[in-house]
Amino acid sequence: MRLATLELEGFRNFERARLEFDAGFTVLWGHNGAGKTNIVEAIYLLATLRSFRTHDLGSLVARDAVRGQVVLTGRDERLDIPSRLAVQLERGSNSTRRLARADDKLVRSAADFYGRLQAVLFTPEDLAVLRASPQQRRQFLDRMLFARQRAHITDVQDYERVVRSRNTVLRDDSMPRTQQHDLLLTYEQQIAEVGARIWSRRERQLSALIPGTERGFAEIYGSEGPAPQGTSRQLVLTLRYAAAAGEMPESERTQGLLDRLAQRREQDRLRRTTSVGPHRDDVVVELEGRPVAEFASQGQTRAIVLALKLAELELARDEGGSAPLLLLDDVSSELDPARSALLFERLGTLVGQCVLTTTATAFVHLPEAARGRFVQVDRGALVVAETST
Repeated sequence: MRLATLELEGFRNFERARLEFDAGFTVLWGHNGAGKTNIVEAIYLLATLRSFRTHDLGSLVARDAVRGQVVLTGRDERLDIPSRLAVQLERGSNSTRRLARADDKLVRSAADFYGRLQAVLFTPEDLAVLRASPQQRRQFLDRMLFARQRAHITDVQDYERVVRSRNTVLRDDSMPRTQQHDLLLTYEQQIAEVGARIWSRRERQLSALIPGTERGFAEIYGSEGPAPQGTSRQLVLTLRYAAAAGEMPESERTQGLLDRLAQRREQDRLRRTTSVGPHRDDVVVELEGRPVAEFASQGQTRAIVLALKLAELELARDEGGSAPLLLLDDVSSELDPARSALLFERLGTLVGQCVLTTTATAFVHLPEAARGRFVQVDRGALVVAETST
């Protein structure tokens, strides 16, 4: 979807605002707390029906309002027709009601709404992905897949439900052993079938991302100091999917998971939880053969995560024929000017439309041939500062 306008009403610190997007880069700048990230959050809400900052949708509604709304207009590039997406939030005393509309028609299923606006998001919080728990790295891959394969949403939901059911049986000491055994066999079969699909999709997704991520990191981060011979040297970045069940061909994964679950059954009874399956997998990221979480600098970590995001963008563009919207929140901090310039040079070759935030326009180095609109955000107001071509 090619973005044209965004309208906010009663959303966060915006009583009412209207933003027109540039065909290339729309740069939102202003001091911290001005509301720049709120705009990115509103766009992301229209893409995914959720916030990347909170699970409480009520907090998105302006403080003194009971209702908030975000409306996006643009053009569906696949069908070459105008498109309009809207999300309305109605805050009640106990919960917040969310209503989503596509071209003025109510969409009741989140899965049916998800993906109408494809967006790739980077925020400073994404840096934690490489240093946080394996769960966050699994979710990182899952979010990429949700936008492209709706079956993955259903499989992840079904898988989580079945694992919870198996864990409940494992913890029920009052259940007769024969009944417990039969239930565990039933749940293990479901875990193996659905889990094999999740495992394979994630691994294929990561494999498709690896070339672009390695190339992007080299282009964004550049060289690391002089080599012994006096020449600069590229750091070696590696990524791999680490399955808790061990390595095995895709065709053998359903039976392989079933066997592993059976082998761990007694151990799982003692631990009262399911210890093998895609919910225990991880994505291993290493720099120069050492774990990024332990050895990478903040600047290196930021460059790696940005490279992953740009690889996702490139992959989606190659699959769908056009690049998704790129959302970059506070992208330039912790990159020195030279590496920031390398980043924007890379962006110029990849993006269709990009919305990014920064505290100062001096941090944004758009390629000479790129289009850009600079919009100042100041306490819930928007001011177009300049447009460049």
